[in-house]
Amino acid sequence: MAIQMIQKSLLTMKKFKSALPSALLLIYFHPTLAWTAETEAQILLGGFYASGQSDITASSDSEVIGLPIGLNVQKGRWSGSVLTSYLNAYRKDDTLTNQSVSGIGDTFITLGYDLTQMPWITLSLNHKIPTGSVEKGLSTGEADTGVQLDYFNTLSTSNSVFASVGYKSVGRVSGVAMQDPMNASAGMSHFLTKSVYIGGSIDYNESIYKELKDTTGVSLFSGISLSKRHQLLLTTYYDNTDSYQISANISIALFD
Repeated sequence: MAIQMIQKSLLTMKKFKSALPSALLLIYFHPTLAWTAETEAQILLGGFYASGQSDITASSDSEVIGLPIGLNVQKGRWSGSVLTSYLNAYRKDDTLTNQSVSGIGDTFITLGYDLTQMPWITLSLNHKIPTGSVEKGLSTGEADTGVQLDYFNTLSTSNSVFASVGYKSVGRVSGVAMQDPMNASAGMSHFLTKSVYIGGSIDYNESIYKELKDTTGVSLFSGISLSKRHQLLLTTYYDNTDSYQISANISIALFD
């Protein structure tokens, strides 16, 4: 049950990472100890507050509040997810508008395949559909496509390690200096009880905008098993640009 819990929570963090403005670059793996022919699905819900540099707003100093929602499905070695979010953003460095904007953000689709099990190695293809408003500054209006390789392994019944590396091909916006970014993350987790664990990771992220800084940060998180079907995940993040974020996410299994 301990391994199942942390895999479910890491799954949730991986999916929400797409909608968050900075790191939390953790990994996705199946919430069961063995591949199964049965279909499993979870609804992903959450909320976050972020301050500082953000690729969402293309800003070095902004505030973003988000309410992500998504669906994740697994069957055997395969997994897939779709996720979007409602955003409220305020650019502190934009003295011309000096007002917040809100609306639906971009939509992210992920397709993953487990190459191995125990340790888990998963290859994922990620695609961004630009459903956010370009006029409001909530989207570039261009599609992005990325690939990611994730690793997860247990050291004991209470401890596990994980790592991730990814690359993204970004849709270019005319007149904007952009680049195809890479990212990487590595961390550990530890169970305090059968239903509560803590962990942390070191995260490196390149911005899609050349004028913004690449970031190196630290994520701290805690997972709580509320019931057989409900997993709560609390996270914090801080990086070298003095950007930070806090979030609370929940994964709800649709089937027992």
